[in-house]
Amino acid sequence: MLSTASKLVITFLGIIMMTGCSSKNRDIVPDKQPYELYIDAYKAMANENYNTARLNLEAIDNRYPFGPYAHQVQLNLIYTYYKDRENELAIAEIDKFIRLNPSDEHIDYVLYMRGLTNQQKATDRLLDLIRVDNSNRDVSFFEAAFKDFSRLYTSYPNSLYAADAYARMVYIRSVLAKHELAIAKYYYKKQAYISSARHCQKLILTYQGTDETKDAMQYLIKSYQRLNLTEAAAHTQRMYDLNFAN
Repeated sequence: MLSTASKLVITFLGIIMMTGCSSKNRDIVPDKQPYELYIDAYKAMANENYNTARLNLEAIDNRYPFGPYAHQVQLNLIYTYYKDRENELAIAEIDKFIRLNPSDEHIDYVLYMRGLTNQQKATDRLLDLIRVDNSNRDVSFFEAAFKDFSRLYTSYPNSLYAADAYARMVYIRSVLAKHELAIAKYYYKKQAYISSARHCQKLILTYQGTDETKDAMQYLIKSYQRLNLTEAAAHTQRMYDLNFAN
């Protein structure tokens, strides 16, 4: 157990740290009325200067947390964090907003931004620029983004963001299907036919309708054959012929 003196020291250090952060912010963003700070942030956002916009919005959020601009500042912070690729800060701000405002009229937008942020976390800018296939990379953030977009599309089908969310879900399903197929091929090459078959089965069941389904069924047939599962291979061949025969 901490003594009273130790607790006082910890509290005092906490106050010093908070004061230091506040002072640092004031060194960067001068003391102004909240509406002046908001105007500065709005102008910075209009000029795509998201770091400056973020600093002004954070100043309002820290100095006037219950002011008239608080609600809009939180929404704008989510956007500026996302545009500035501060993904962890964006997710934290989004989750805080949803927790504090579960019935807010802008929840559909906030869910949309959560999906965009998770999708951005899954995307490596350099690999995108040189068009490297990312199907063999970690897809956990793509899965999180899919859940966010699905929640938006299901809960708010009339939202302005629903159509784009659906389009992104289609794209993400394709990415996830490619990922499963890459794993199945890897295991097949390593002669781990049971593992290859399991990933093919997962792809076929979970990502029906994607272009990768055809290849998955082919690898599933070959894996069954290698495992001497003649009946399963024949059944899968019949299903393949029904769906993909010319």
